[in-house]
Amino acid sequence: MPIFVNITLPNHIMKHFLIVLLLSFYSFSFAQDCPQATGLSTDNYVFNSTAAFVDGHWDSMLGTGVVDFLIKYKEIDSLDWNNLSNLDSTSVSRTIGPLDYNTTYVWSVVAFCSDNFQDEAEWSVVDTFTTSAYIDCPSPTGLFVNDIIPLQNNGFAVGNWDSMLGMGVDHFILNFKLLSETEWTVLSDMDSTVSSNMMGNLSPDNYYEWRVKTYCSENASYYSDWSELDTFYVGEFVPQAFSPEILMEISTLECEEVADITLNIEQDTNEPDIQSTMVTSNSGSFDISNLSEDQFVGSAVGITGINGFINNQYSLVVHDIINDNKAKIALFNTESQSNDGYFNIENSSDTGIVISIVPPSDDNSYTSGNSLTISLEGIFVNPVSTNLEFSVNINSELVDNSFTTFDFLIDCEVNVLDVYTKNDFIFPNPASNYLNMNLKGEKYIEISDLSGRLVMSLSTFDNIIDISLLKEGLYFVSVKSHQLSQKLIVR
Repeated sequence: MPIFVNITLPNHIMKHFLIVLLLSFYSFSFAQDCPQATGLSTDNYVFNSTAAFVDGHWDSMLGTGVVDFLIKYKEIDSLDWNNLSNLDSTSVSRTIGPLDYNTTYVWSVVAFCSDNFQDEAEWSVVDTFTTSAYIDCPSPTGLFVNDIIPLQNNGFAVGNWDSMLGMGVDHFILNFKLLSETEWTVLSDMDSTVSSNMMGNLSPDNYYEWRVKTYCSENASYYSDWSELDTFYVGEFVPQAFSPEILMEISTLECEEVADITLNIEQDTNEPDIQSTMVTSNSGSFDISNLSEDQFVGSAVGITGINGFINNQYSLVVHDIINDNKAKIALFNTESQSNDGYFNIENSSDTGIVISIVPPSDDNSYTSGNSLTISLEGIFVNPVSTNLEFSVNINSELVDNSFTTFDFLIDCEVNVLDVYTKNDFIFPNPASNYLNMNLKGEKYIEISDLSGRLVMSLSTFDNIIDISLLKEGLYFVSVKSHQLSQKLIVR
C-alpha cells in the first residue's frame, strides 16, 4: 500500500523552484526547435595536380533562427571526421576538400541556433559522393628549335612544340638556360593556341637547353610534368655587308599639286647599323609656312628584331618650327604616348627639299634586322613639269655608304590624281620614261600590248625600269618571278 507524505514548503522556496523548472523547460524547448539541415547534394567534381574537390549543397535556412553551420566529412571506411566551419546563416554550399582521387566519402551538416556553436540541432542525414579519377594534364611533345640567329651581342631562337588545341590546355610556361648554368629564364603568357615562342638575349657561340610545361587550369594548380629537354646551339656572330633596301613613293605626278611622299628603308640581320639618312630632291618644296606646332603631318612604322620583335606605330607631329624653311618632326609613339625620336625637314637654299634622319644610337654597331617607313602627308608641293629626282644617301656606323636615286616625271597635263599605295607594285602610272617597282630580289619582267604581243622583257635586280622606247598606249606589265600583273598607261 503506497505511502503519501505531505510536505509543505514555504512560499518563497516554492516560488524559486517553479522559476527554475520553467527556465529549464524553455531552454529544453528552444534547443529542440533548432532545425535540422536538409536537401544535401554534391556537384562540381574537380581536381588539380595534388587533390580533388567537390561542392556540397543544402537547403537555405534563412529566417529559421540558424546562426552557424558545421560540416563534417570522411572517407567511408574511416573512423576520423574532418570538420569545416566558418559558415554563417546565409550559407547553402561549401567546397569540400582537399580529397583523394577516386574515393568514396560521406558528409553531414549540423545547424547551430546561437553563437559559439551552442544550441545544436540534430546532424543532417548523411550524404555520399565519390571523387573523380585523376587525369594527367598532358605534357608537350615534339620540341625543336629553328630561326637561330646570333647577333653581335646576343641572339634569338624560336622554340616549337606540337599543337595541343582541344587537349584541355589553358596555357604554357617555357624555361631555357645555358647548358652550363642552373638558373632558368622563364617565359609565360602563352595561351593554348600557341605552339612556338621566341627565346632572346642568347649568348652567341653557346649551347642552351629548354623545356615546356602545360597548365590545364587558369591558375597554377593543375599542370603537367615538364617536357623532355631539348638542346640547341647559338652559332658565332657573322657580320653582313651594308646593303639597305630603299624605296621612295609619291602619291601624284600632277604639277604644283600637294603630294604625299613615302620613304621605306629595310635592313637584313647583322648589317651595320644606320647612322644617318639624308633625302634630297632637285625640285619641289615643303609647305612649311603653313605648318604649326603639334600639327599631324603623317605616320611611320618602325620594326626591329627577328620576326618583328618590336613593332612601333608612330604619328608624325610637328615638334618645332625652326624657321620659315625648316621644321623638326617628332615620331610620336601611339602606344607609349611619347616621342621616340625626331628628324628635320627643310627647303634647300639652292633647290628642292632635304630630309635629315639620325636614329638614336644603341649599344652595338650591327642591326638585328629592321625597317622604317615614313609617310609625309600633305606637305610636299610638286614642282612644274620636270623630272623630279630624289636622292637617298645613307651612312652606317662603320663608315659604309649607300646612295640611291628615284625619278618621277611631273606632268602639268595630267587630268586625274593618281594615288599609289603599297598594293601597287609599279609607279608612276601613267608613266613616260621610267617605271618604278616596289619589289625585292631579282625580277623577270614582261610587258605586252593590248593584243598580247610581247614588246619588252628583261631580268633585273633594279627597281627602276627604262620604258622610254615604248609608244603611248595601254600595256600589261607582268612580273613572272613574283606572279604579279598590272595595267600600265604610257604617255
